[in-house]
Amino acid sequence: MTLLYRLLIRACLPLVFIYLWLRGRKAPAYRLRWRERLALQTIPANARQGLLIHCVSVGETVAAREFIEQVLARYPQLPVTLSSMTPTASELAQTLFADHVHHLYLPVDTPGAMRRFFDKLAPRVVVVLETEVWPGFLQQAQLHKVPVLLLNARMSEKSQQTYLKYSWLTGPIWQQLTWVAAQNHTSAERFMHLGVASDRIAVRGNLKFDSHVPVDLLARATALKQQLQRPIVLAASTHQGEDELVLKAFTELLDNVPNALLILVPRHPERFAAVAEKVAGKGLSYVRRSAAESPEANNQVWLGDTMGELVFWYAAADVAFVGGSLIKRGGHNPLEPIATHTPVVSGPHVFNFQEIYQRLDGVGGVRWAADADELALQWLDLLNDANLRFTMQRAAVSEFAQDQGATAAMLSDLHQHMMHQVPTCNNVTGSTATELPSMKKVTTLKPQGNVEIWYDGEHFDDFSDDYFTADYWRRQDKIKGSATGRSTAWFIAAGEQGMLLRHYYRGGLVGKVNKDRFAREAIANSRAMAEFELLMRLRERQLPVPKPLAARYEKAPVWGYRADILVEIIPQAEDLFKLLGQRQLTAQQWREVGGVIRQFHDAGVYHSDLNCHNIMLDAAGKVWLVDFDKCGFRDAGEWQQANLARLLRSLHKEAAKAKEAKRDFHWQKERDWPLLTKGYQGKS
Repeated sequence: MTLLYRLLIRACLPLVFIYLWLRGRKAPAYRLRWRERLALQTIPANARQGLLIHCVSVGETVAAREFIEQVLARYPQLPVTLSSMTPTASELAQTLFADHVHHLYLPVDTPGAMRRFFDKLAPRVVVVLETEVWPGFLQQAQLHKVPVLLLNARMSEKSQQTYLKYSWLTGPIWQQLTWVAAQNHTSAERFMHLGVASDRIAVRGNLKFDSHVPVDLLARATALKQQLQRPIVLAASTHQGEDELVLKAFTELLDNVPNALLILVPRHPERFAAVAEKVAGKGLSYVRRSAAESPEANNQVWLGDTMGELVFWYAAADVAFVGGSLIKRGGHNPLEPIATHTPVVSGPHVFNFQEIYQRLDGVGGVRWAADADELALQWLDLLNDANLRFTMQRAAVSEFAQDQGATAAMLSDLHQHMMHQVPTCNNVTGSTATELPSMKKVTTLKPQGNVEIWYDGEHFDDFSDDYFTADYWRRQDKIKGSATGRSTAWFIAAGEQGMLLRHYYRGGLVGKVNKDRFAREAIANSRAMAEFELLMRLRERQLPVPKPLAARYEKAPVWGYRADILVEIIPQAEDLFKLLGQRQLTAQQWREVGGVIRQFHDAGVYHSDLNCHNIMLDAAGKVWLVDFDKCGFRDAGEWQQANLARLLRSLHKEAAKAKEAKRDFHWQKERDWPLLTKGYQGKS
């Protein structure tokens, strides 16, 4: 992303909202949810750390439906978020997937908005459908180390030339893609010409070839045909300037087929009212689908002014005209009417789907109309000739019968990248995966305007802010002990294993004047929430850490915030410091300690305070690590040896303090440290 692009996108920001306001005159939904356009909204905790799928508009959402449903089935433990740019795509996503996904708008591509977007959502992997890439979006994905997969990707010659022309402005965006699954070889070659490396791209086909029409939808369409008992022609996804041509063709058709019914489905919902006026202006009687009205014998037009029903209309029609083709819009995808076995008529302008239409034309699977008169004639020929309709249906279906499999191929591509982000995806799928720790199971609670709480919705039937105060548990006679260090942590007898309540305090010289306030930051990045989420991810990797139960962020008056966390107690476990005060560890136990530290390091986990107080052994000898405040993931480097050195210093420090206080501390570097090191190196 170039400096000029960053300046330009910021300068254009007011124009974006002016556009949304003006568009809202016809489609009021464009005037809603503006905070999302700048990523200023609150994103719930149970949408974090999941998979983001971006479908810019309705077409991409429809094409990806089967793929998204397969993703939801394959990764039930992960949150899935769908983003889009238009209200119609938002409405369709909510209609198709309900509460199985979280939906939001992709924000405007300013650096600040995209940074907030990735900080709040924290996706593991991003999937972009077709060709919707933005420089700021890709830069933030790269900074957050999030792989971006461009799936079902297509690139027209016109789009390629546009990207090449403005590459000086956008920068090397194509090189930032992790993987590209192209629809065909032509698109793949164009992507490589733009800069995608050949080892990061493959031809996978078109997701729409895998479209499966639900049996219940076909049954409803058949029932509608039987109910109406009249010839039905469909004009789907029509644009401004095209509706008039369609209505002219239909009035000509009525001269020969007076009982014909036109189902007219405009492409954009903000045009529904205007198209209804055009129908009335032609003297045609109509009903609107949105009014739940069915056409009577005297109605000639049924206005399809709802969302998400286009496949149903295709299935109900005897013949379909695919819009955007009588005018120079490039046409729309004909694969949906092919899936419903509906004969296709198209205008000449189909450059958006040139290859598909060429194949259809080659086998006689499409009829062409250059204007309204020819459209009327094509409709008439097809309505009058059932054998012709059947021949076209069979030819179109047969031509693309061998092209299925794109969904499976792209799911495999996704899985290869998910394996690196979600290790449990290697060997856990289906119902077993739902039992894994996941942010999807976390509930967000806001008891007051200055407080946000995350808690495990499976562990607690309900939750109260009082759970973070020791006095509450003391009144319940639930406090069973405490641990002291920089501050007191309370052991609470609640649940099967009990809980540990810890308040976050400042250390060092700062702590003498500022006991427990931290500089304000994004809630997800705050001390308690960050540790809660990190523990979730570590348990997902099956690393031995305590189970996080709840975390609280409380905005302090005037400045800063305070934080608390609840974690499950590790049963019958004692820390290394306490054990060494009682007895010497066995050689096997030292090797186990070293081996577990290596497990964390191999997973890229940096423990900022690896010392003998934060390593625990339970009654069975299992080694655990605790207290992950200010910890996180890092690439392999010198920090791993520095981590071990920190542990060694802590052992030396405690041994010296014990000697000075004349108490036992069973630690000898020459005897014990080589054993730990052998365990770390995997040696027996």
